[in-house]
Amino acid sequence: MTNQNAILLTALKSLRQSRRFLDTPVAQADLEELLEVARWTGSAKNTQPWHLVVVTDPETNKALAGCGDFAGFLENVTASIVVAMEGDNRGVAYDDGRLQERVMLAGKALGIGSGTAWFSHRAQRQQVRDLLGIPDHLEPWSAIGLGYTDVSQEQAAPQLSGRKPIEEISSWGQFGRPAPGNS
Repeated sequence: MTNQNAILLTALKSLRQSRRFLDTPVAQADLEELLEVARWTGSAKNTQPWHLVVVTDPETNKALAGCGDFAGFLENVTASIVVAMEGDNRGVAYDDGRLQERVMLAGKALGIGSGTAWFSHRAQRQQVRDLLGIPDHLEPWSAIGLGYTDVSQEQAAPQLSGRKPIEEISSWGQFGRPAPGNS
């Protein structure tokens, strides 16, 4: 394995949701780089069914924090990207998650912490739509909260939250079969 591959794998395994941020603003150039990464994210049949609304106003992010059961941490971000999707089928949900993960990884590469917020209910999404002027044909399902992680505060970490053993989450060839050589 090359050093570059090892670095990439380490980054993939170490990405964590950040929910506590410093008040240092994220540079516009970095936000534009994140949008460029989002633009190149794959989607089902290359439909690119999204419109991204970048929010840097603290009061607007505070209002977004009140729009979802899992969005409260947006109150303390210095930027967020609201992901408004065309449609509500399974493919759209897949594309939304794919885009968010790609932007979060790009943020990590830039030294920016990130977290995913959800607007689960129709009424919550309507609040977001009204707040940001999003047209009715787009569903604002989620937002990516961005900022520089405040490492002085306790954060979720693999050492704290743990991970299930690989044998518990995977099978080989058929459900319940262990990896070859691990019977």
